Amino acid sequence: MKKTFAALALAGSIALIGSAPAMAATYPALPPAAGVSDGTVAPGETFIFTAQGFLPGETVTITITLVTTGGANTGGAAVSAKIPVFQAPQTLTAQADAQGKISVPLAINEPGTYSITATGNTSGITVGPVIVRVGTALANTGGNAGGAPLANTGGLANTGADSGLVLWTLVGAGALAAGATSVVVVRRRAKAEAAA
Repeated sequence: MKKTFAALALAGSIALIGSAPAMAATYPALPPAAGVSDGTVAPGETFIFTAQGFLPGETVTITITLVTTGGANTGGAAVSAKIPVFQAPQTLTAQADAQGKISVPLAINEPGTYSITATGNTSGITVGPVIVRVGTALANTGGNAGGAPLANTGGLANTGADSGLVLWTLVGAGALAAGATSVVVVRRRAKAEAAA
């Protein structure tokens, strides 16, 4: 019986120790990329601009540039009532998190097509452009219009299981199963000897 408890204690220890390597894992820097939560919005509607690939804690300059205004001349003899007036790009700053990622809520009030880029002030890394269309009654086309998809858009760390964790979990589970099997075998033998 003492051997059985020792085997179970050893199996449980192996299972618990096996999870320790996953706690100290460091994750590689995120690849440079940019995206928006919605590529087509109504004037004043808030969307989220997300960019990554910067240095941790770095100040990032976000540049919003008007590409075209709402109305355009489709050809013919008539000239559109609106003449495009290209405004100077608007800028704002954000600070990258520990993984070098920013996530900024934006709202644009004037209809048109806008290009958004982000540049790290220390690293010089530029991501984008991401295109956002702002219209009065546009349908939601959703997703990332023009930018590379982001691996992690939820703002949480990548906590996937690494191979070491899986291996040690399997070893611990196997040891636990072997211990439980030995308990069953010892009890059957004891019952068989008592009956004889």
